[in-house]
Amino acid sequence: MSLITTIQPHQAEGKAAEVYKEIESTFGFVPNAIRLDSINPNHMARHWEGIRESIGHDSLSGKFFTLVRLLVSEATHCEYCVGLNAGILMQMHGMTQEDIARVKQTPEAAPLDEKEKALLHFVMKGIGDSNSITAEDIEALKLLGCSEREIFDAMAHGAWQVAGDIMLNAFKVEHDFH
Repeated sequence: MSLITTIQPHQAEGKAAEVYKEIESTFGFVPNAIRLDSINPNHMARHWEGIRESIGHDSLSGKFFTLVRLLVSEATHCEYCVGLNAGILMQMHGMTQEDIARVKQTPEAAPLDEKEKALLHFVMKGIGDSNSITAEDIEALKLLGCSEREIFDAMAHGAWQVAGDIMLNAFKVEHDFH
């Protein structure tokens, strides 16, 4: 599965077993990305909490967060996450392969409202060059109705995805479906 040994769901105990159970009840399986985290159950729990927060965010859509993960992973060349998030977009958000290819080419084509499109652009700008973010960028988002919490959560999710992509690439985590 990867370059380091992970704990399989049927072998897990304690916190890892609890997290695996929640993930299986949510997705029907445990993605290899989460299995990688099993080497450190505390990290695994934090990772799962971040995923749960994006799924049930009180004002930003699950589609938005999935598109953030897709585009960030495209930029970091994480094939695992590109494939996983493309699958989520198709299965949970009704997008087609053609829709996904179009968004990868032109993120402005993302099927999001104006506010979430602007946040997506902001996250990708920050991921590309975090020093390029300006007060004007924040003000423009606020004028579109974004709260500072939404701005923070969007960028935090993108930054978290970069870190996750590094881990998955470094440890050569295999795709869930072949």
